Amino acid sequence: MRPWLRRSLLILAVFALCWGGAIWYWRSSTRMPSTGDLAGSMLALPLALLTSWWLGKKLLARLAAPAAAPALFDAADGDAKAPGSDPAPRAPLHLAAAVLRMPGGASAPELAAALLDKQQRPELDPELTDAQGYPVMSARVAELDEHEQKALLDDWLRTRPADAAQDATPQAPHFDAEHLRALALGAGVLNELMQEAAMHTGLDDYKAAQPGSRAALPLPTLQLHLLLPPDWDQPQRDTGAAWLHAQAEQQGWPSDKLSVHLAGDSGPLALIEQLAAQAVLQELPCLAIVLACGSHIGELTVHDWATRGLLFNAGQPGGQIPGEGAAGLLLADAAQAAALLVDTPVLLHHASMAVRGQSADSRGHGDATLLAELGGKAMSAASVAPAAIMRLYADADQRSSRMIELMNNAGTLLPDIDLSNDVLSVAAACGQSGQVATLAALVLARHEAAENASQVLCLSNLDAFHRAAVVVGPEALAPESLAAT
Repeated sequence: MRPWLRRSLLILAVFALCWGGAIWYWRSSTRMPSTGDLAGSMLALPLALLTSWWLGKKLLARLAAPAAAPALFDAADGDAKAPGSDPAPRAPLHLAAAVLRMPGGASAPELAAALLDKQQRPELDPELTDAQGYPVMSARVAELDEHEQKALLDDWLRTRPADAAQDATPQAPHFDAEHLRALALGAGVLNELMQEAAMHTGLDDYKAAQPGSRAALPLPTLQLHLLLPPDWDQPQRDTGAAWLHAQAEQQGWPSDKLSVHLAGDSGPLALIEQLAAQAVLQELPCLAIVLACGSHIGELTVHDWATRGLLFNAGQPGGQIPGEGAAGLLLADAAQAAALLVDTPVLLHHASMAVRGQSADSRGHGDATLLAELGGKAMSAASVAPAAIMRLYADADQRSSRMIELMNNAGTLLPDIDLSNDVLSVAAACGQSGQVATLAALVLARHEAAENASQVLCLSNLDAFHRAAVVVGPEALAPESLAAT
């Protein structure tokens, strides 16, 4: 129904209700209304009700929206920027390594090939069914054994060091199948990234040195930032982070040079910008792993989404498709990238971010050009012209609100790009896995940039409010001339 027609019917209904109620009251009381009664009941009362409804709707929308205003957010200095301002410059970080485990690919080359050939798509799940007994659409990672993961986790909990056990909750939290699947996927990605970090040229000298002389050696602290699913409760998050920490320690990195942090819900790109800004402000080396893992392949999610009307099915084509996966990046400044012996330098430039004033899930969607504006600022920050962008990766899923926004803005940003073949979206092919999809898009962009020495644009519009854009690519020998964006 058109918005103006819906509003007109609402106004007519309010006036009819007020007039009908007043007439019924006067007839039942056999009282002749005065001029003031007529004006109050027939005009003032319905107008007051409509005004109250309008103000209440505005108030609820403001309370439901994130606290940040709909302005560009520059994580490097923490200030809200006006939409017309440019992001503050900073030295780009190096993507020293990037790993993923997703439906359709256990590595970036596998998943990239599956997306290009359009071979990866959600299918009817062999195990999960809805309330009517019909199988649901899902995208699951093949040959992932949550029972094996449960045995590994239980063994670790039994042999957990005494000091760590004292800080833990009195009773170990319960982990369902999807929690276990997420941890198994995350551990596989983390172990591979830790092996890449172990290539650091300062590691062997640090491990061979006497404890008293290690402080003078240049091995930096490796920061592990974990983006665990926001719907996990705090005991599950704490235990999951501790278990992943233990997996990282087994890869040989010194425990006194390894710090673990549970990231918030601001998103992977905001977290990366904060890490870059922190390194500059504190004049510290930057060596960090950003890891996200999650799984919605379980009866818990299917029941919850179906109850709230969020599950994709024939009657809810705008719903979400359960997915799972894990993705991670090994980030480094220029000095640490050289120490890691990175063969093909790939840079992650300054990201442009914003918060929508209206949810993408609301009617009308709004903010139709915000993503294109952010993409233009990201290319400007990277000194890359639109003609240099050969491929675009995004985290959008299959919902029309996300895909229409992505395609419209991609066409505006990159008029020469082939929208059907060169705009690839992770969640549309791999299902809903939250922040994993955003990191997976960056992993694919890093693979594309390293393989083809090309510049890649990443757009993030999966979240209902947060929008972001960033350029990934090799270091250019000379800045390219910017075209008008």
